[in-house]
Amino acid sequence: MALTNLTVQVDSERGPFYQPGWDFYLTDLNSTVGGKYIYVGYQTNGKQPITNVNFIAYSSAQANSIPGWNWSPADLNSGAGGKYIYMYWNYDAGRQPIQSLAFVVTNQSVPPQIPGFQHVGCDLNEGAGGDYIWAYYSTTETRVAQVKELFTRPE
Repeated sequence: MALTNLTVQVDSERGPFYQPGWDFYLTDLNSTVGGKYIYVGYQTNGKQPITNVNFIAYSSAQANSIPGWNWSPADLNSGAGGKYIYMYWNYDAGRQPIQSLAFVVTNQSVPPQIPGFQHVGCDLNEGAGGDYIWAYYSTTETRVAQVKELFTRPE
């Protein structure tokens, strides 16, 4: 099912935590750099599917979304230093609906290719050090496999 809404959960404890009506990806977007625990949540029960998503890094905090885009005002690098990174999405009837997102934590400075997924946006740890975190989206229905974390997060 297509994604219809997105959110960001920021907490001082490992999660993600239950939030009625939402499912969450299990990747902590501050993996390997400390700071707050950050998770992307999604809904699939809305009427209009998300067709564009992006992650943009800035040198300073942002107070407003980009015109024509929805956003989460939560900094995806919260508490870790580095750039201010925000997630944006919109609904364009002329594009394929996004079915899922994926987040890959790696030491590779270039986003690895993942069959069925398209890389989007910046390194989600930009300027904070630690491993790279690359975001991806897919417009085809795929079964998401749960992958055990292969690292220990610094406390």
